[in-house]
Amino acid sequence: MSGGDRQRPLRVTRRCLRKRVRVGTVHTFQGAVLLYNGPKAAFDEHEATLRALGPAGTTYLDTDHGLSALYDMSLLGIMWGILNGFLQGAALLGTAKVKATTFVMLANTTINVVTGYVTAYAPQIDEGKYPAGDATMTVHQDALEHLAEESETLGINAELPRFFKALVDRAVADGHAGSGYAALIEQFRKPSA
Repeated sequence: MSGGDRQRPLRVTRRCLRKRVRVGTVHTFQGAVLLYNGPKAAFDEHEATLRALGPAGTTYLDTDHGLSALYDMSLLGIMWGILNGFLQGAALLGTAKVKATTFVMLANTTINVVTGYVTAYAPQIDEGKYPAGDATMTVHQDALEHLAEESETLGINAELPRFFKALVDRAVADGHAGSGYAALIEQFRKPSA
C-alpha cells in the first residue's frame, strides 16, 4: 500500500471484522496501525494471525463498525497538523537560508515534547477542566499573533497561525482567557460557522 487507505472486510467464518490500515512506510507493515472493529469473538479467534499483519499496531476498538474509520480520520488530522506545522516552520526558517534538513532535528524534538502535552490534555478534555499549567490562553494568543506577524513580515503564508489564533480568540471571547490550551476542544466541538 502506498499513499491511499483501503477498507476491506476481513471475512472470518460467518462474522465480519472491519479494518482500517494506516501504513507508516511504503511496502512494509512493520509500522502499520491496523484498527479493527466488529464482533470481539471474531477478533479474539484470529488475533494471532491479525497481529502477524501488523505486529506493532493491531488494535481492536469496539463492536461499532464505523469506529475504525472515525479513528482513522482523527489520526489523519493529527498527521496533517504536525506536517503542516513543520512545513510552515521550514518556510519561516527558509527565509534565513536554514535548510529543512537542518531544522528537522529540533522539529522532531518539539514533536516529541508535544506528545507530553497530548497526554496531559486528554484527562482535562474528559473532565471539562482546563488548568493553565503551562500557559494561559492569552499567552498563546500573543505568541500566535507574533508568529503570524513574523510570517507576514518575512513574506511567507500566515494562514496557519492566523487560523490557530482565530480559534484562540474565540476561546478567549467565550471566557477562557485564563484557561489552558486544552480549552480549545470546545471550539472544535462547535459546528463550523
